[in-house]
Amino acid sequence: MASKVAILLLALGHLEVAQSLAKPEPGECLAPTYMTRFSAKLFQVMMKLEDQDGNVSLSPFAVHAMLALIYRASEGETLSEVQRVGEFNQHPVFVALDFERLIKFKEHLQSAKLNSYSRVFYNQKLGKVNSRYDEFSKFYFDIDTKPVHMDGGEDTARWLPFWIQSSGISSHMQAILTNNMIFEVYGLADLPELDATALELPFNDSATSMLILLPNQLGGLASLEQQLAQPEFDLNRIANRLHRQSVTVSLPKFSADSDIDMTDALKMLGLRQMFTDSSKVTKLLDRPVRVDKILQSSSIFVTEQGTLYLHFLANKRSLPANSKEFVANRPFVFAIRTPNSVLVMGHINSP
Repeated sequence: MASKVAILLLALGHLEVAQSLAKPEPGECLAPTYMTRFSAKLFQVMMKLEDQDGNVSLSPFAVHAMLALIYRASEGETLSEVQRVGEFNQHPVFVALDFERLIKFKEHLQSAKLNSYSRVFYNQKLGKVNSRYDEFSKFYFDIDTKPVHMDGGEDTARWLPFWIQSSGISSHMQAILTNNMIFEVYGLADLPELDATALELPFNDSATSMLILLPNQLGGLASLEQQLAQPEFDLNRIANRLHRQSVTVSLPKFSADSDIDMTDALKMLGLRQMFTDSSKVTKLLDRPVRVDKILQSSSIFVTEQGTLYLHFLANKRSLPANSKEFVANRPFVFAIRTPNSVLVMGHINSP
């Protein structure tokens, strides 16, 4: 029987958003809606597991990209589970192409800045990485693979960020996948069926935007989050209902930092075998791989620039009498998204 090794997957993210006025331009549809469906499932499960009293930020896209990588590197029941949970309905190479286009989307951004990098660190005691996997991960996911010591020594400190080390790195661990995303970066719609109001803040000259869902009731956050997992409340459908109008926007400065173990959430969604000794992740290294954990560190920081006004130029001295107001003075859901994928999503309880 082939020996098993353990793998630890991690995603790191940091998001900085500067509120700004922009012309809403129709963006190119860069990825199929299976990405949005996965984001909705993951978000609902994570909101059940995470602290509901604090601010929460997570990157569904980063987790999904990991699953897409595992999808290509798996076989048997492991592949089937990853396919079902990831909503992958086509060949792994075509799925990888979708992620490649979205990852490279940052090259076409102008005013919005999106920087991201990913790496796989593996225990050098294991020998060499599967060369075909290495080529695949670099070409489609822009992920480099680097051997390191996993003993907590100087080499570990040099290559692995402190948060990863503090999560419990030890010499028997085999591999770590890290992802780091940095963003430097307005329609409105009433949603009576969600008892909420939606606001979209486009990034300048970009199809990327921040979507804010504000419950109409002070205690309506939990109910809103439960409904967002339903297909009829897909974020794309919500965004398509937005229409440009005169809006006075008051959005406070807010931030959220989350270190999240995604393992239990993914198990709840149906990923099981790859976390056991029966794992059929066979193509990542030159031996079968058991996934021990999938961890993510994500943060978002939105700067406060006072009350913003949509539709008129920023230097207008007065607002028309019929302009609407959007005041985020109670807990809300936010999502940083492209037309068909959710890069970062969470909720803010305490701005």
